[in-house]
Amino acid sequence: MIRILMGEMGTGKTKAFIEMVNQSVNEEKGNVVCIMKGDRHLFDLKSAVRLTDTTDFYVEDYHALHGFISGMISRDYDITHIFIDSITKIAGKDFAEFDGFLCKLDSLSEKYNVSFTITVSAPVSDASDEVKKYLIS
Repeated sequence: MIRILMGEMGTGKTKAFIEMVNQSVNEEKGNVVCIMKGDRHLFDLKSAVRLTDTTDFYVEDYHALHGFISGMISRDYDITHIFIDSITKIAGKDFAEFDGFLCKLDSLSEKYNVSFTITVSAPVSDASDEVKKYLIS
């Protein structure tokens, strides 16, 4: 399962995202991972969440992010949910590449039974048909 929170800055995505991450720790039976650029949510997230800063690993595009996530899943089969905050800050604003990334992520989700929740800072009107399939309000 993939869910995308999309909206312009100031629309409340971050607050909703943090609530979702913290709630998932109580509900998930496996490990919860939060991928972000930087550590700005370090004190907002419960300590049970595995917080991963992509700047430590030079993740700079969607290809690298896919490899990074694949490596995490191959190392820890107990991961049940991966949250990705501000994906365009991590991998760029090329929405054509983002669409391809979502297809790969969907395959990982199905094969390894991992859910993904992603935030995107952009107007919802910029969402492609591929992105619209996963949008939540």
